[in-house]
Amino acid sequence: MEDVFNKIINLVKNNSLETKDNHVKFSDPNYKAFPFDKNKFHPIEKTEKSNKIAFIDGGSSEIIKSANFSLSLIRVYYSIFQNNKRIKSNKKEFYAFTNAIDKDNEIFYNTEIISKENIIPDKDDLLISSFDETIKQGITRASISSMPNLIRRFSELKISADIADNLEKDDIIVLDGSLQCTFTNERKYMDNIYEKAMKKGVIVSGLSKTTTLMTDKGNSINNALNKFKAEGKWYYNPIADIKSDQHKADISFVKLHEKAKHIFRFEIYREQKDKLGEVIPLLAENSKDPVFIGYPYGLIDADKSARISNNEKEMLKTFFSVKFGKDWEKIKETLTSIDAHEVLDRIS
Repeated sequence: MEDVFNKIINLVKNNSLETKDNHVKFSDPNYKAFPFDKNKFHPIEKTEKSNKIAFIDGGSSEIIKSANFSLSLIRVYYSIFQNNKRIKSNKKEFYAFTNAIDKDNEIFYNTEIISKENIIPDKDDLLISSFDETIKQGITRASISSMPNLIRRFSELKISADIADNLEKDDIIVLDGSLQCTFTNERKYMDNIYEKAMKKGVIVSGLSKTTTLMTDKGNSINNALNKFKAEGKWYYNPIADIKSDQHKADISFVKLHEKAKHIFRFEIYREQKDKLGEVIPLLAENSKDPVFIGYPYGLIDADKSARISNNEKEMLKTFFSVKFGKDWEKIKETLTSIDAHEVLDRIS
């Protein structure tokens, strides 16, 4: 048995300690990766600037689900910070009802937004084929439950564009996540932000908590960069030259506090990459909270305020069951909220 353990230990060591990473690996030819180089580490200096930073995040929760319809609560929150103080915040939430319809002899998912406010400007953007490449699962039809993520993302981008109208030159928008467009119809929302931001001189960026990017050896970017043992707080740039119209960004990796244990992927609109050295120090100033040191407090605040808890979801489900009255028992027969996996989870 000792031989088995030794073999496992050697395999782990060989694949974590001895890899020689050369660059980030991209499968898309629109991305040209640059070799790793210790000279691409840039120290983050203290800044005296006091530009405003707007942080945006969203949350979604499926309240009622059947095979052919889904009711979700979508919530988008933003806060604006200046000199590390929150000077404004707002939360918008609405319900999204998605149902399956027959269109051109195929199943499409159609969504109706139930809200007093105009969150999504074009309802046609929410009519998506169940075999759409950006939402389907492998080779199979997408679940209707995949739609809330798309709706939430469009809502975050729509509200970000509205925020840009109310910011000033060199103020910053920070989205939770990448600037890459991954859903059908998403690009029009992202381009709308860029257009408004460029007119006002507002900088558009995004910070991702996690990244699926790997090196050419299949290693994580974090591990590859940590091997350089760069001290203090820094940003690493450039990563790649991106020519994709679906991803108009310049990518960096950042360590926003000298005591941080995490490195994050940071993106800026590629037409504004000359502002990178001004934006990152401002983010670092916002990343001193001991709750998650090295991560912007504005995004901690946004995540907390946008998140929909399981307790809230169950309360809403109970609320609607009461509202449906005697019809609820009949409706429950069509629901698939408790499937075999959930039953097994409860047994466990």
